[in-house]
Amino acid sequence: MCKTSLIHRMKNLMLPIALPLILASCGDEVEGRIDIDDSLPAQVTNVAYTSGPGEIYLSWDVPSSPSFMYNKVTYRNAKGEEVYRMFSKEAADANGRITATITGFATVDPVEFKIYACNVRYGSAEPQVISAVPGAPAFLAVANSLQAEPAYGGVRVKYANDTQATVYVNVDYSSKSDPSKSGSTSFVVNGNSNGSRVIVLSTGANEFINGEDAVLKLTARDSENNMADPVSAESYVKKVKLIDRSGWSVPGYTDDAYGPTPGFSSQEAGGEGGVPNGRVIAMFDGNENTFWHTAWKQSSSYPHFFVVDMGANHDVACISVRRRTNNNGTNVGHTIYTCPASGANGDDTNAWAWEDYGWSAFNRESNDHQFYGVNSTSSRYIKMYYAMTDKGGDFVMVSEFNAYEPAE
Repeated sequence: MCKTSLIHRMKNLMLPIALPLILASCGDEVEGRIDIDDSLPAQVTNVAYTSGPGEIYLSWDVPSSPSFMYNKVTYRNAKGEEVYRMFSKEAADANGRITATITGFATVDPVEFKIYACNVRYGSAEPQVISAVPGAPAFLAVANSLQAEPAYGGVRVKYANDTQATVYVNVDYSSKSDPSKSGSTSFVVNGNSNGSRVIVLSTGANEFINGEDAVLKLTARDSENNMADPVSAESYVKKVKLIDRSGWSVPGYTDDAYGPTPGFSSQEAGGEGGVPNGRVIAMFDGNENTFWHTAWKQSSSYPHFFVVDMGANHDVACISVRRRTNNNGTNVGHTIYTCPASGANGDDTNAWAWEDYGWSAFNRESNDHQFYGVNSTSSRYIKMYYAMTDKGGDFVMVSEFNAYEPAE
């Protein structure tokens, strides 16, 4: 058979297969076509605002136009950059009104807001424009309140925040006698709060400024990183010493318990190479290569916790926590509690008389021992709690856990 004849026969064989596919495709395109209403929506109405600490609270009524999909709000931030926020029509309440909190203003200068009503194709008519004046930023007031005073194992930073806004305090520090011993940390000051925070001045893998004078720079800022001028201070760090862990235990602990028990939410009792690896007691053995690992061969999930029984009451000044070496699949925060022997009544540890020292961030990218001020009096038990919001990886993994008490 000649080559030309063979090609002709192959084309005839392919044609009945290809035609139906082409015809079906054209038919689907016609039937699936969607008509989009791209008419320009009406403007928003009844625009109003109130002032807050470095904030503006805008509100407006959305248009009833069928083509309306979302609002775009443009303005200039504290750096002079033009930015915007988007609000879907679903953000409106039952009365068709949207309320928006715009944060991050560093002065009380007027800010011009343009509110666009947009259709699905981003089209809009002219915006409604309003000039609004934010209140004095909260970080300025907090900065004026910052003070540092001596504490065991660190310094106590006092603050006052009489506004409803959240403020962040950065603490840069160094040893007065040896500036190479230095570090930095930060903590959150919630709205409408007056109090203090004990900051342990960590300077390395397992070191901190201890029993000497420290030089401090305290800076208050907002979530947009607008900040006040730093406050300089000096403070003595009262000396602390490591609490002997030889008598430490965990309530209800057994090697083969996956969990939960009174003393921990779970542990990996079978998949980490034998005791102590995976078990909660691995945190107290002085070996950074062993670790507690929440259960994975048997299912477990956040929240997690563990309870340490130090065997006797101690005036705990601070604690330190170290992640599993070179493994970042762990938590990003935790909450610390302490309880005296007299407060440990009953088998349910949740019902004990815990003192809450609040939430702290945990750097899951670091192999350093991370220090946290407690300054408790007469505590026998320490509880570490990991909420769902602390989840950074699927598990919690800790290689070492220590506690310190006053040494002077």
